[in-house]
Amino acid sequence: MFEVVTTFHQEKHGYFADNMLKTFEQYWPKSINIFAYVENKKQTYKYNKNIIIKDFDDISSNFKLFEFNYKSKEANTNNKSYKFQAIRFAHKIFAILAHLSQCKSEFLIWLDSDVISVNKLSEEFLSQFTGPDIYFSYLGRDYINFHSEAGFMIFNTKNSFHNIFWDEMREMYINGKLFNEKEWHDSFIFDVVRKKLEIKNMKSLDISSFGLKKGSDPLEVLDNSELGKYLRHLKGKRKVLATNL
Repeated sequence: MFEVVTTFHQEKHGYFADNMLKTFEQYWPKSINIFAYVENKKQTYKYNKNIIIKDFDDISSNFKLFEFNYKSKEANTNNKSYKFQAIRFAHKIFAILAHLSQCKSEFLIWLDSDVISVNKLSEEFLSQFTGPDIYFSYLGRDYINFHSEAGFMIFNTKNSFHNIFWDEMREMYINGKLFNEKEWHDSFIFDVVRKKLEIKNMKSLDISSFGLKKGSDPLEVLDNSELGKYLRHLKGKRKVLATNL
């Protein structure tokens, strides 16, 4: 029913990714496989059978073409904010695009490599964020006029909008249309495509609408949503603290 995909660079992000995979091993159902597309792959730890390590280089031809075509455009921008780091955040897009052809589950979950699991979760829990009419489940921040959190997303591969959605995403990246947008990173582009297709009656589910912890940081929607009972996103200050433990 569910399948998970992620990507990371072994040398740059291996510390966090290893924690993510080991806690996935500990807390996620064995019925759910996670596919990790690893750059600079140098695997040593032997994970459970439901953790499948793939070599990002084997599926990276489209990413490398994207990087070659647009690295000068990104380098020439005067704004060095993450909002204009298209290439850095494109790894996620190209890993998902490559995995779609072999995905065998009804629901494909994206999980950032710095998201750790802290409690046992079930397919039943995950199912509350899905439905036959819902294509895309995401962590929205529209209520503060900010782009969504893309550390956790669910795509319904059996939904009629599945191919339409990813055709739009391909156009954004392969043809460089994302550079016409106000921001160039993946979270913003997911929002652009989602909102475009919602006008055409694609159904989405904002996981943040299930409720957030009172008084919580409005930007930290993963940790403070229903998902926060089971997952933690080690980004920003939390990533620094985790590194220094």
